[in-house]
Amino acid sequence: MKLSRSSLLLASTFALALAAATAPASEKSPARGINRTRFEHWPDALQLESKESAAKAVVVPSFGGRVMSYGLHGENILWVNPDASAAVPATPTNTLVPAGFFCALGPDSPARPGNVAMANGTYEWTTRSHALLVLRSPEEKGARASLEREMMFDPSTGDLGFVHRVKNLTEDDAAFTLCQRIACKPGGFVLVPVNKKSRFAAGWSVKRDAAGASPWDGATPQAEGVRLLDGLLVARTGTGSARVGTDSDAQWMAYVIGRSLFIINFPYYASAVYAEGGNSVTFSWNDKMTELEPIGPEARLRSRKTADLPMKWSLVELPAEVTSFEQARALADKVPASPFQ
Repeated sequence: MKLSRSSLLLASTFALALAAATAPASEKSPARGINRTRFEHWPDALQLESKESAAKAVVVPSFGGRVMSYGLHGENILWVNPDASAAVPATPTNTLVPAGFFCALGPDSPARPGNVAMANGTYEWTTRSHALLVLRSPEEKGARASLEREMMFDPSTGDLGFVHRVKNLTEDDAAFTLCQRIACKPGGFVLVPVNKKSRFAAGWSVKRDAAGASPWDGATPQAEGVRLLDGLLVARTGTGSARVGTDSDAQWMAYVIGRSLFIINFPYYASAVYAEGGNSVTFSWNDKMTELEPIGPEARLRSRKTADLPMKWSLVELPAEVTSFEQARALADKVPASPFQ
């Protein structure tokens, strides 16, 4: 499934547009709204901010082009591994999870071992006017693919718009899936609408450690802290661990942590193939972090061709912290219509 570059950017509903962008700024002089900063162990980070918005985002180009911070009033809703540092090498044997946000390449197979360069490698970057940041990954030698990420920061709202672009660098046709992995601090509530025409009997599924058939159980899924409330999957995270999925067609998921409602919009294609057990959304948690994963449809690409996947982030400040499933369920009314409909 592929949309044009212009239609994807317009779909994000930002007033910003590439047509108004100037020539790329150099790495020594980022564009207005993007400032050099130090973030924890990384002295080469880029901060996206404006005077009009309480939201800020921090990107670390030298560590997988990851978004390492996003939040309101100086808070960070993303989880960053305290053991990660600028000295961590990108090697196939390195199992450290730096977290933050990055886009993984799938589906996993022996012919496509991991995402080492894309996950931990150094990205080239350029900026344009109106807080537009473009990051380009090193080539993923095992998969023979490259990844480009365009990010737009809306100065009035603090919303973030993304377009991820994977390129097939092989000489043959190949299938790719883009999995957007967002690590958040634990202890919040995940909200995902279920599909009324779900392929799963229960409307959702849980991943099991089982050999043979699909490990996703959508017939009798059970997970501590997960409830289905009036068509909405609500999960309280922070205790225990589980990985949950659904073939949601609502084009949004959300995470409530502290007084922040974090909303993620992404497109859904009913006729597309979704490699992760048929799920368009998965999320998991343990005592360290909660990971949200909007999954892109499988794209079959000819040699040197690309496929695009957009996404939008936004934040809503809440008057008080959410402490119950019912309070979390009620927040669905604060989620605006998807820009990808």
